[in-house]
This record gives sequence, structure tokens and C-alpha cells, in this order.
Amino acid sequence: MTWQIVAASTPGTSHIRTNLPCQDAHGYRIVDNLVIAAVADGLGTAAKADDGAKLAVETTLETLATSLGSVVPTDADGWEMVLRHAFLQSHERLRDTAEENAVPLRDYGTTLIAAVITETWLAVGHIGDGALVAIFDGVTPETVSGPQRGEYANEVTPLTSPDALEVARFTVHRRAVQALAMLTDGLQNLCVNIATGRPYEPFFVPFFNGVVKGMNTAEASRELGTFLGSPAICGRTDDDKTLVVIGRLLA
Repeated sequence: MTWQIVAASTPGTSHIRTNLPCQDAHGYRIVDNLVIAAVADGLGTAAKADDGAKLAVETTLETLATSLGSVVPTDADGWEMVLRHAFLQSHERLRDTAEENAVPLRDYGTTLIAAVITETWLAVGHIGDGALVAIFDGVTPETVSGPQRGEYANEVTPLTSPDALEVARFTVHRRAVQALAMLTDGLQNLCVNIATGRPYEPFFVPFFNGVVKGMNTAEASRELGTFLGSPAICGRTDDDKTLVVIGRLLA
């Protein structure tokens, strides 16, 4: 099995104007026939938001790769356990880093979406906003995990929260993924109907159709970064934007 991945994170125009770094992060690994991917969005109110997002992604990928290098789960409970462990390790690394730097843990506040894709399973962990949209067996795209909302508008529970592991959502499907997209909240209002949770097909289908075909993924990722920073997108959102698109290469 061959997987193709196209991914980019770009700073929002509001961050460029105020000379702030991009506070989104993403990463992925291909281990044998497994794909491990993560995206994170550092909270705008967090003093070290960009560091928090990067640490969350790095730790999640490292933990999942180590766990799955030993044992690959064979049921939904096993997959949830692996993801919960990765989220716990990421939370603890953020806590330890805050203690080492003598700053409040909230300074590293970040969301996190992590996914593991195999030939027959899709396992997702999610805390905060952002979304994961997938297409299975050539059918209509569907939102597998949508934005988490708090009591108030724009309120999210970050990975640094004391109850993060209770709030985090874990979703496991025993279904073959054709393609999927992971995105941070800078894009979610453009391509996911927040009221219904349904994805906007015209946004996702071209990406899904492209990533299942042979391509130069490095070049495609650069083009994706240009697209995310274009006036067409930035005219509708001034936030940082991350999009990771993963597809199973067609025979």
C-alpha cells in the first residue's frame, strides 16, 4: 500500500501584521503501512502558543510511532487506548516544559487532532476546534471529527487543561480510508458547516481526487502553502491555517 501526503501551515494575515509567528503546527510519519498524522493550533491567548503546538505534534507522533512499533491494536478499545496514551504523554510534556521554564501551563495552550490510518482502521483523537474530514470507499466526504465547542463562542478546552483527557474525543472506525483531510480552525468556517457539521464538498473533493494520484508531494505541499496564503483564502480568514491531506494511491 502506498500513501501520499500533502501538507502546509501558513501564518494568518493578523499574525503577519502584528509580527507574530504561525501558531499552527503539523507533522506526519509513515511506518510500514500505517500513517500517523497530527495538527495543532496554539491558542491565541497563550504566551508560548507556537511552542505548545509544536511540542504537542512532536510528542504525539513520537508516542504513537513507539506504541505502534510494538503492538498494532486489533479492536476499537485498543486503538482508543493507544491514542489516549499519546494525548496523556503530550499533556505531560507540555506540563514538564512549563515547569522547566517556570511559566504557567496555560502559556503552552494548544488544540490537537491526531489520526492513525491503516488498511482497515481509522483512529482519531481530538481536543479543541479544527476538523477531520474523510472519504471512505469512494463515497461522499464526511466529517469524522468536528470542532469541539465550549459554553461560550470561540471557547475551546486545550490540551493543557486539567481535564483534557476527559474532554478529548476519541473516534475509531473499522473502515478503509480513501482520503482524508485534517485542518485547524483557520479553515473550518470555510469548508465545514458548523451548524450541521457537514463538509463543503467542492472544497475537499479536488484535494482528495489529487492526492490519490501519483504526484510530487513536496511540490504539491509548496503549492498548497501558496494557496492557503492567497487572497482568495486570506480574504475570508485572517487566522493561521493548516491543511494535511492524506490519500491512498490508486493502483
